Amino acid sequence: MIIADPRLIYADPRDLDTLRNALKDNDPEGKLCPILMDQIYIQKKAIELLPEIISEHTRGKKILMVSDMTPYFRGKDSLKEQIYYLLSQNFDVLWLTLDNHDHVLHAVDEESTRIQEVIRTHQADCVLGIGGGTITDLCKDASHAVDDSIPLIIVQTALSVNAFSDGISIMLKNGVKCSLPTRYPSVLVIDLDVIEQAPMERNLAGYGDVLATWTAPVDWYLSYKLGMNNTYNDPSCDILRTQNSELLEQSARLAAKDQETFELLAKVLTLSGLAMGIAGESSPSSGTEHIITHLLDMAADKQHRDVAFHGAQVSIGTIFTAIAWDILLNEFDPTSVDLEKCFPTEKKMKPMVYESFEWIKKETADECWKGYQKKLENWKSNKENFKKFLRNWDIIKTEIQNVVVSPQHLCEQMRAAGAPTHYSQMTPSIDEKTARWALRNCHLYRNRFTLSDLLFYIGWWNDDFIERLIQRASELDAGL
Repeated sequence: MIIADPRLIYADPRDLDTLRNALKDNDPEGKLCPILMDQIYIQKKAIELLPEIISEHTRGKKILMVSDMTPYFRGKDSLKEQIYYLLSQNFDVLWLTLDNHDHVLHAVDEESTRIQEVIRTHQADCVLGIGGGTITDLCKDASHAVDDSIPLIIVQTALSVNAFSDGISIMLKNGVKCSLPTRYPSVLVIDLDVIEQAPMERNLAGYGDVLATWTAPVDWYLSYKLGMNNTYNDPSCDILRTQNSELLEQSARLAAKDQETFELLAKVLTLSGLAMGIAGESSPSSGTEHIITHLLDMAADKQHRDVAFHGAQVSIGTIFTAIAWDILLNEFDPTSVDLEKCFPTEKKMKPMVYESFEWIKKETADECWKGYQKKLENWKSNKENFKKFLRNWDIIKTEIQNVVVSPQHLCEQMRAAGAPTHYSQMTPSIDEKTARWALRNCHLYRNRFTLSDLLFYIGWWNDDFIERLIQRASELDAGL
């Protein structure tokens, strides 16, 4: 058994030089992508460092400050107003506030284009984004479209998602969430004073987002073993598991708003983003559990309801995915597989995709089929790898059992943290019909192979199996 490099398993995102050296030493084939960030700050009173940080990154004076309308505080005063006043002493600051349409700001091209236009007209020397994952994704996309050399500083206002420290933007295209390569922030600033004052449900959403560490990398490994993905690498997983395991065991301390646990959550979330950047895709932190969540978001838009917190939805998707892994690991018999039935035709699958998504809108179904068609083609071309997978199942099964967490333990720790374990506990709640639809159809969503795909191709992922997942979750006081 190979012992992972301590510099990876105990990586500190505030020390990027040590992490880069460890990644270089553990990447003999040169598969990993570089971390294109200058610095990450996770500390108290980090906001006071902003004038110095900006001065280090540009000699210009024109700053574009981008935020949404969500209020955040530091002490008794508005965080954004404090930052605007602080920077206005030395810089020409233009503050662009994006409208939270119907309480929710979406990462769509229209909003990105608006930021791009202001960057150009203001001739901004630096872009400063203040907010959550959506503001960050929009600032990354917009500044990338204009000029990657423009410094991008992100001030994170809550530990809500892992989107702050990667080079990817999750954008909404034709009603479908897509992971697009954009750019890293130059600097990420996490002021722990701000984090401690953020609404607890937002910080718990971040806790929920990193719970995907217990399912997403295993989905990624499965895809790699089946020949469906060649990007899998151990370092992207090594930097997550040990410290995320420590976080999971400290769930009760998170509920008590323990300062050290907040700091650990900030580190793990940031490492989760870096893992995606290192891999060049979101697979280290996004598998079946995230695809279920994306479908819930798509349905929310069609149903004209607010979207529940991303990470909170992810955590419940993680419960269902962990249960599915538990069933596969305990019940799968490779000798029972009818190989020829595992490779459906386009003629069979295309109507399934359209029936699943056309009710949202035809363009959404078109986008989903475009991605699924590529996945189906790739699956058919990997028939020999699937045969090899079946022959080696006992070995692969043992490897996976060493890294997954039981759904029982997951639910126990989530309750200890005060995190929701039912979709009905979301704000707003998600109805049973929509949740069943998302679970049943998640494998049809895009060109990424996950556990739900394997289970569908071997004939398991059907209405009966979904009801079994729901029943198992219910026994754990979780799920719908």
